Amino acid sequence: MTNKYKLNANEKMLQVLMHIASADEPITAQCLSEQTGMPTSSMYRYLVILKNWNLIEESPRQSCYSIGPAALQLLRNFQQFSPLSGGVHQVLKRVQQQTGEMAAYLVPVGFRALCMARIDSPHALRCAYEEGQSQPLIRGASAKVILAHLPEQRILSTLYHFGITEPEETQKWQQELAEIKQQGYAISTSEYDLGVSGVSAPVFSGNKIVGAVSVMAPEDRVLKRKNQIIYAVLQAARVLPPDS
Repeated sequence: MTNKYKLNANEKMLQVLMHIASADEPITAQCLSEQTGMPTSSMYRYLVILKNWNLIEESPRQSCYSIGPAALQLLRNFQQFSPLSGGVHQVLKRVQQQTGEMAAYLVPVGFRALCMARIDSPHALRCAYEEGQSQPLIRGASAKVILAHLPEQRILSTLYHFGITEPEETQKWQQELAEIKQQGYAISTSEYDLGVSGVSAPVFSGNKIVGAVSVMAPEDRVLKRKNQIIYAVLQAARVLPPDS
């Protein structure tokens, strides 16, 4: 097994933190070890450090871990000083009005794409996606359009993380990502939620990919208005991110 795509110790600890943050429920050290491929001894060492900094907390009865109170300090700082707080919502609101569908802004966090902001669709039948929700960087238009524009080393590390290691499989992924990069947007259906289609365009700060603006809706509604939705997300991506 090659060391080329392995994380260093600091990255592994951050991976543990983000794994706990993205879990649907409190998670045990054993599950964390199995899901990350880290030895249990190393896992407990990282958990102790994260607990000492109040970034996570342990349930004494079940020995499960969840995000700790230090997250409130991080959230407060983000809400006060992040340029995303106002400008992104204004752009997403315009996309939602243009398309009639849910609009979202996602950013890369580790090996996942995290929803930072979203404006709901007015339709009764709509995509259920929340701020703070995340998805693997290999599933869905939002994730793939981000992955396609990351540096090659990070792309390969991400594929390796998700068990995509065979040369033929890796080459197939690289070809798909190259096509997404060339056309400037991504479209997917049922890759993250069954029956839901996504249309996404990359957002850059200079030459660096920083996120994706996306429309998510039931497949039939996206098919009927595909060109209009593509135009709306491309237009929105050009004015994001807001100036800091």
